[in-house]
Amino acid sequence: MSGSNRSTALPAHDFPVATNWDASLNEGRGGPRPGGTDGIGEVRLNGGAVEAVLPLQDDDSGNPYLYRTEKYALFAGEPGGERMRAPAYECYIGETYSLYRVTEEVVRKLSDDCLAATRYPAVVRRFDTGANELADVPAFQLVHGCVVGEGQHRSMATFILPPYWRPDSVQGYTALFSGFYDQNENVFGSVGPPLLKALGDSLKSTGRGSVGIVWNGGGSIGTRTLQGSIYGNLNDLFAEANRRFRVDPHAIVAVGGSRGAIAGLVAAGNPQRSGYSIPYLVCYNPPLFFGDDPSELLNPAFPVRWDAVRGDIGYKEAWRPGWTGPDGESAIERFLTLQFGTADRDLIVQELGPASDRLLQGLKDSGTKVCLNHGTHDAFTPSWPAFEWAERARRRGVPVRHEIGYRFGHNNCTDPYARAAECLAALVKGEELLAEGTWHYCRASEAADEWALSERFEPTVQPAFLEVPKAVIPGFPIYLAVYGSAGMAYSVEVLEKREETWGEAFVLAAGVLSKRDGFAHDGSYRKIMMNVPDRLIPGTYAYRFRYRREGEAAWSEARLLPHPGEEGPAVWEVLSDIPNFTDAAWLERTMRHAIGWGLSER
Repeated sequence: MSGSNRSTALPAHDFPVATNWDASLNEGRGGPRPGGTDGIGEVRLNGGAVEAVLPLQDDDSGNPYLYRTEKYALFAGEPGGERMRAPAYECYIGETYSLYRVTEEVVRKLSDDCLAATRYPAVVRRFDTGANELADVPAFQLVHGCVVGEGQHRSMATFILPPYWRPDSVQGYTALFSGFYDQNENVFGSVGPPLLKALGDSLKSTGRGSVGIVWNGGGSIGTRTLQGSIYGNLNDLFAEANRRFRVDPHAIVAVGGSRGAIAGLVAAGNPQRSGYSIPYLVCYNPPLFFGDDPSELLNPAFPVRWDAVRGDIGYKEAWRPGWTGPDGESAIERFLTLQFGTADRDLIVQELGPASDRLLQGLKDSGTKVCLNHGTHDAFTPSWPAFEWAERARRRGVPVRHEIGYRFGHNNCTDPYARAAECLAALVKGEELLAEGTWHYCRASEAADEWALSERFEPTVQPAFLEVPKAVIPGFPIYLAVYGSAGMAYSVEVLEKREETWGEAFVLAAGVLSKRDGFAHDGSYRKIMMNVPDRLIPGTYAYRFRYRREGEAAWSEARLLPHPGEEGPAVWEVLSDIPNFTDAAWLERTMRHAIGWGLSER
């Protein structure tokens, strides 16, 4: 059909937006129903900006459960789920429904923003809209609220059709896939707008439209997209994309950050993959630490993890040291079992975790090229797992472009959706993309309100940096991670505060970084776990990080702090009491913008 003869008629939005939640079910406690439009929370506009409000947490101090599961039947879609009060393995909050209703103003804003970014508006359509109604529409169409999966464990997805999509297209459509958290929050907040722009950018550069796939990763709360049913569910998702919307199942780009990066990893490396492949994976800040020792998993060096673990397992007091669940398990054991069906660390490391050899082999088998991006000083995770993963993947034959953002924390030093749009355009044009290697980025400005601006630099050796906790707590080991080039000597020193001055320094850790087995570059690191020295009594201390590279005579000192707007000296507190690791005061003290603590050369 020529452009001059194309329709200009736009269908109306299908209001109200589907949530697949029906508040009338289960004696007013609600439950999942395809096409339901009720919600517990709301995605709405506040001063022109989109916000998600969710009154789900329980504030009764006598109730051990974190969520209002007595008022809401959040697990009603599972056998016996009406009686469940907290998430369990393969039984999560929001598997096939969204917790949020969406206001009409939010939908119209999404459409207006899409028009400004792509020259086409966006229209929300029901999940069961027929192909003939969807054909030849001059807009991006969000076929919303689709329940995906053939088995008991299903998920929720939205398919975004390009302008003038046709069901009889001879040439299948390339696709851009992203999985994250709650579906309506995804589509109308965190994922939908940048994904629409990426689809529009690819359309502009190639003249051919692509289908977008926004997925809830198997649930809103409780899952990290790692449960066993995910793999078959992904097969079903891409089969439906092919069957209903003419997606070429071997022309898919996956993009995501954090839990969304895990979704991309498991989709591309799916060991049960059937009928699809993902040539490009754009993977930002993936959490790769699930097989670590419990003392490392819950440690002040990663201050936000307690809140994340508590939020997943659904018990208010799970952050407290020594807490045990109803079956006598620790918080970490319950968290791991919730994700994998087991707390066996060896099994998680070797087969089930996102960094497992099984998933790496899946990436190799599918021919996936990976853009891995991570920020140092991440409040969720140390940097060394990303360095290790990149080298392991390369040794296995997986092409990896590794981007490092110094002091960017759990944030992006480059735009993942812009990178995904480039990959999508390359697929459309039949070109190769993503040169292998390592790219380094630092802050373009030290101004507090410009910390997110980045610029690329080309170091001659691996830059030196140190990741440490901002608060040291007796009873918890100090977790230090030193990074630099092989052969680099380092010294981490602590100075006690004495009235208005700092006392004499004493060495907390010192040594020389050795060559890492299997690393093809000069980069190295050392992870150090140590008890709190007796001389570190409660109080405030300064610390410094000095280093001397191999062949150099003089010592250098890293002075750049991770937290935007904070100037030296670098300090940490030794606390006398265990704080509430989930309250706002702790998070404000230890992380800003999801950035952790330490020092850096760049």
